Amino acid sequence: MTYIEQFEVELIKKLQSAEPDADIVRWASEIVLESYRNGITAGRKGETVKRQGKSRRPSLPEDSI
Repeated sequence: MTYIEQFEVELIKKLQSAEPDADIVRWASEIVLESYRNGITAGRKGETVKRQGKSRRPSLPEDSI
């Protein structure tokens, strides 16, 4: 399971729980910030980040091209 898939599973569990929305938003913000910081740290080390698989960007509809 990829990092994003794990995040989605955890987020769905939290959304379905009785946890207050503010707590879920705070949790998600902390996860995103941690991921961002990890990316900055990897960049400082000069490491090349290679992602295998298809693009995570949504494809554009044919009509919009």
